[in-house]
Amino acid sequence: MILRRIATAIKKQDWFTVLVETLIVVFGVFIGLQVNNWNTVNTARAAERQLLSQLKSDVEAAVKLKTNWLSETQLHRQSLVEAVDIIQNKPQQEISRDAQCRAMWSSHLIFYPVAPLGSLDEVLSKSSLFTPLGQAVRPALLNYRDQHTVIRQLNTTLTALANLGDTYSDAFPRHLIPAPLLESPLDEKANPKAARLTDATFDTACLLENIRTNQSIQNKLLSNLARTDGVLQRVTLELGALGSIKADLMQAKL
Repeated sequence: MILRRIATAIKKQDWFTVLVETLIVVFGVFIGLQVNNWNTVNTARAAERQLLSQLKSDVEAAVKLKTNWLSETQLHRQSLVEAVDIIQNKPQQEISRDAQCRAMWSSHLIFYPVAPLGSLDEVLSKSSLFTPLGQAVRPALLNYRDQHTVIRQLNTTLTALANLGDTYSDAFPRHLIPAPLLESPLDEKANPKAARLTDATFDTACLLENIRTNQSIQNKLLSNLARTDGVLQRVTLELGALGSIKADLMQAKL
C-alpha cells in the first residue's frame, strides 16, 4: 500500500508526499530492527542469568564435596603425623589409635574428588559475558579454572605414592577378616563394601618394631605426607576460588 502511494506521488511529482511516505518506511524498518535487537538482547540476558544460576548450584555442590574431603583428609594427615612422631621420636610408645595405623598403611591413598563444573566451561566458552553480573564474576571464574587445572594435573602425579602395605608386608601384614564376620556377597545392596574384596575386608596391622628399624619405610611415609600436604594446599586455594565465585553470585541474589 505504501509503495503504491509513493509511486502515485512520484507520478504526480508530489515530492512532499514522497518524502513523508519514504520516512514512514525507513522509520518502520528502523523500529522493526530495534525491536528485534531488543528481543535478542533480552533473550541472551535471560539465558546468561539462567546459566549463572545453574553455575551457582554447581559451585555450592562442589564446595560441599571438597570441604568434606578436605576435613577428612586433614584428619588423616593429623593421624599420620602422630604416627610418624611416635615412630621417630618416642621409641617406648605404641600407637594409641587404629586411625594412626590406618593412616600409615593407607598414606598412598589420596582420592581427591575432581568435580568439574560443566556450567563453568559453558560460561567461559562464550566470547564475552555482556551483563554487569557476568562481567563482575568472570575474573573469579578464570581464577578458579586456573586452580582447577593445577589440581587435575596434580592428580596425575599421585600414582607415585608408595604403597607401603604391598611393598613392606613384614611391617604391615594383612589378614582377611574371617568369613563369618563378613556380610553375605548377596547382600551387596545393604552393605556394598563387604560384598567385594576391598581394603574394608582386610585387617592390616602395623608392626612398629619393623617400621622403626626400616628407614626406607619412614622416608616413604614422610614423602607421602609431603604429597598429602601439597594436595591439601592446592585444595585450599581451589576452595578459596570457589568461595569467590559463590560470593559474587550470592551478591547478585541469584
